[in-house]
Amino acid sequence: MIRSMTGYGRGEQSGKISWVVEIRSVNHRFLEIFVKLPRTWLLLEEKIKSFIKGKISRGRVDVFVNLSCENFPMNIKIDKSAVRNYYNKLMEIKQETGFEGPVSLSLLSMMPDLFSIEEEMPQEQELWEMLEPALDLAVKNMIIMREREGENLWHDIVTRLDLIDGKVDFIGERTDMVVEEYRKRLAQDVERVLKDVTLERDRIETEVVFFAERSNITEELIRLKSHIRQMKNLEQANDSVGKKADFIIQEMYREANTIASKSSDYDISKEIIEIKSELEKIREQVQNIE
Repeated sequence: MIRSMTGYGRGEQSGKISWVVEIRSVNHRFLEIFVKLPRTWLLLEEKIKSFIKGKISRGRVDVFVNLSCENFPMNIKIDKSAVRNYYNKLMEIKQETGFEGPVSLSLLSMMPDLFSIEEEMPQEQELWEMLEPALDLAVKNMIIMREREGENLWHDIVTRLDLIDGKVDFIGERTDMVVEEYRKRLAQDVERVLKDVTLERDRIETEVVFFAERSNITEELIRLKSHIRQMKNLEQANDSVGKKADFIIQEMYREANTIASKSSDYDISKEIIEIKSELEKIREQVQNIE
């Protein structure tokens, strides 16, 4: 399955904590994941990254996690050491001043910093189990969009590959004609210069052979055909194909440049220019394939 690196997904999960996860991905040479979480929940960042790494292989991925939660149980903590210190100090004051009233619990409770209230937060694993369904749904939705976009990209690429394939066939047919046309031109040139053409037949044929060898592009055409097949076969691959496709396009460029340097025929040169134009368009599309 061909996937684009561009996509968006959203997932929600309601409960004691209600999660909303949004994921956006764009082109990138490697896989980079950026997670935006409230500071209180940063302990989940690595789990989120690890989860996404198991699903996709390339692209810049931005993850936005928003949540709302019910009030968690409160835990009231008492600083017993401070209570004892306050009590001892109050007793000292009582003895020094002759105060006869009791140092009561109600009096102690009025002293500052004796009590602290903390919410009993869920543990990391419990939080992850709450978040994972929303994250999973967001990733699945993003992948669906990446696959849909990848299908559109691949349709355009295959259309251009078919166009290149036709041009390669034309060049192959034109190559044989070029050699014959060269033979005729050479014979005509010799006829204008020499009276006895028959004496130069062997020399003409030798020159034609040299020309044919210098301009032979059969291997390049065969390799171009092979690269086109390899590109089309990538659709059946089970893993990431973007880097492989980019490499094949580079090889096709190399073959096209070699043909251009070997051939002086106008029609072949024109077809090569159009092939390279199509390859450039394919390369732009390949940059967005995972």
